[in-house]
Amino acid sequence: MIMKVFNFFPTNVWVGNLDIDNKKLLSKIYKFSKRKKSETVSNEGGYQGHLLGDEEFYDKVIKCMPRQKDLYSYTIYDWVNINKKGSKNNRHYHYNSDLFLSGVYYVKVPESSGRIRFYDPRGPFVRGAADTVHFYGDNAYQYIVPQEGMILFFPTWLEHDVEENQSDEDRVSIAFNIKVE
Repeated sequence: MIMKVFNFFPTNVWVGNLDIDNKKLLSKIYKFSKRKKSETVSNEGGYQGHLLGDEEFYDKVIKCMPRQKDLYSYTIYDWVNINKKGSKNNRHYHYNSDLFLSGVYYVKVPESSGRIRFYDPRGPFVRGAADTVHFYGDNAYQYIVPQEGMILFFPTWLEHDVEENQSDEDRVSIAFNIKVE
């Protein structure tokens, strides 16, 4: 017997690459970090500075943003993360009913500088159920190993964190939220 399978309530994380000059962007980020004071939101030990204001970056993000149809006008709110050795980003989400998608772009990613971890949004009852364990495994989270030039888009409500940077070099990323008018 052939059975149909319906995939209800999936959680998508879109992964791609952004065609942008990372050396130029990295230089701009470091200059920005010297001018703008660090804020503490999800970062532990690293630099977090809001509103880089790079229009080329915004344009490229909007062009590759997942969507089913044109959504008129967009606003990107971004923040730069510079995580030195020992720095990390604690578990958090970006949810706000005004937001469309969240994302992160990886400008500089040394080896062993930390993976991003997404948590199963369905809760512990679903994860521990026999059918879930049988078909999907008992995973409370999934990792993505970032690479330079990688861009991720994900739902604003999807909880995530970033592991501690164990490299001697900075891990540099630009996180963002997209609002649709």
